[in-house]
Amino acid sequence: MKVGVCDLKSADFEKDLLKSVINTGFVVITQHGIEDVVIKEAQKTWRAFFKREQIFKNLFVNGNNTNMGYKGMGTETAVGANVADLKEFFHWRPGEDVPTEARFATEVLYNKLEQLGMKILSILEKQTRSNYVLECNQSSNTILRTLYYPALKSFDGPSEGVRAAAHEDINHITLLVAATATGLQVKDLKGNWHDVPHEENSITVNIGDMLALQSNGLYKSTTHRVVNPPDESTDRISMPLFIHPHANVELAPGYTAGQFLKERIDLIYGKKK
Repeated sequence: MKVGVCDLKSADFEKDLLKSVINTGFVVITQHGIEDVVIKEAQKTWRAFFKREQIFKNLFVNGNNTNMGYKGMGTETAVGANVADLKEFFHWRPGEDVPTEARFATEVLYNKLEQLGMKILSILEKQTRSNYVLECNQSSNTILRTLYYPALKSFDGPSEGVRAAAHEDINHITLLVAATATGLQVKDLKGNWHDVPHEENSITVNIGDMLALQSNGLYKSTTHRVVNPPDESTDRISMPLFIHPHANVELAPGYTAGQFLKERIDLIYGKKK
């Protein structure tokens, strides 16, 4: 299983993207047009936030919406996993609270990723005669997640957890700016794990469960994970944009994106029906 690396400026970009996405659920895009300085500034400001004292970070816990704001260590366990992931993270979308020092860089990156996402969806929708762009453009459910995976040496003793346990994404497509360290892997149909190419300044795109359902399986949501590094002194910043349809979009007859999202969030955060 080999995830393709596609140059957006290539004449074969659309063909290469579809081949990789249909075969693996993933594709790595280079020459995507988002300036490296934009990505590096966002990563820099968010790393500074996560290294702040816990009492400061806790100011951004969202008591009104469990899916927004700051989430500390041990707060997210992948569906089917027994232990929590070794990460903390922050969910943001336009209109939500964000640390002042990170606001500008976050807004710029969010907007640029969303624009790129619409280009990708415009290619994907041609194969199904659907309206993915219209259904997802400026959706209030699209969120930027900034993840911080601390260096393993910062934990007290060994842990059974991993940076991100095996899971599938909930949404339509995810756009992930090249993380500050390797570790992302995808699982093939035989259960083998493969490294996703870690191309500098690239954007990794993958299919989520909602699009897999809406496309009747043409686009597959592939299981992936982030493994722990051999170097216990290396931390990792990762910034994926999860592009969602508007809540009223039907993924299947009588089954909306809003219903799907609520069910999955309840599973992740342990809520009972």
